[in-house]
Amino acid sequence: MPTASIDLLLASTAMIIVVVGSIYGVNLAVEPYMGGPGAHHERYRQIERDMLLARGEPDGWGAGGEPTALGFASSGGAYELDIDKVTRLNPSNANALNYPQLWSSLGVEDVSFRIRVDMLFNLTLSMASSQSQGGNTTYTFNTSTTRRGYPLPTDVRYYVAARGLTDSRIGATGENGSGAVEFSLPNSLSGTALLVGFARVEGSIVSCSVLPFAHNSPPPEPPGSFASLSPLNYTLNVNLAEDASVVNAAVFSLGYMFNLTGDGASYGIPRLLDASPMVLVVTGMDGSSYWAEWATYPQVPLVMGANMSDAYAISDVASVSYLVEVKGALYRFEVRFRSPVDDD
Repeated sequence: MPTASIDLLLASTAMIIVVVGSIYGVNLAVEPYMGGPGAHHERYRQIERDMLLARGEPDGWGAGGEPTALGFASSGGAYELDIDKVTRLNPSNANALNYPQLWSSLGVEDVSFRIRVDMLFNLTLSMASSQSQGGNTTYTFNTSTTRRGYPLPTDVRYYVAARGLTDSRIGATGENGSGAVEFSLPNSLSGTALLVGFARVEGSIVSCSVLPFAHNSPPPEPPGSFASLSPLNYTLNVNLAEDASVVNAAVFSLGYMFNLTGDGASYGIPRLLDASPMVLVVTGMDGSSYWAEWATYPQVPLVMGANMSDAYAISDVASVSYLVEVKGALYRFEVRFRSPVDDD
């Protein structure tokens, strides 16, 4: 076997060991510290295990239809979840399941629940300055990476998307969790542009963020003003507002950037191999204005389920959190439970 192939095999094996060890270790660490009193904790733990280890029925419900038995697992290993089953938890997706559907498919009548899925650390992007000179405007952006308020050093890849233009940079955040990057855009362009960032601590621990900013145009409109984006089954479905049209569609990840092929209403999403979430970007026109919309795939962070904020119920809520893998990247999957019968 060639030396390069042996090196690749050893590196891949080492990464698998690290990921599996991380999942197992965090599960053991988290379980004993579940929040909330009561005698139902072990039962709640088992319910969430079943959600994460079972594939559900029918097995392919993530690609469409309604599940008859709830389970988020993919065909991979333990705590490896299906990208579409997770995405269908996001209420902003056109194919999202509602809570009554989830509750019915879980099949546990005396328990209500609320699911939260998010990334393991925060990546924050902000505009620092802009300066126009000659035929270009140069933008400087600040980057912050934190975990529970503490700074986190990371490697960062940045992309900028404006109409049909895309560009990339490589950077980092230091021990203080801070970094910066510059992009120059031609003044011949105008409209909403997007700064897309991916930060990695190590291996599969990746976070992403998107910052819209105005380039020779009024401030960006709120997300969803011109199009709603719903990824599912490696297809990006685009629901355009009246008078809006698409100029370009692209996918970004930690290691890849591609323009997408489609007809303005749907675009195929490539099955990228890197351990990273994807950010799907669509740019377009509305009259004489240029806009930009985006969605992540899997479509996280997300919150779906029963309302757990009622004052009388807070003390009855128990929380279970697991580290899970979706297409090679790690996420936190938290479920809050309560049994309404406890209030009787």
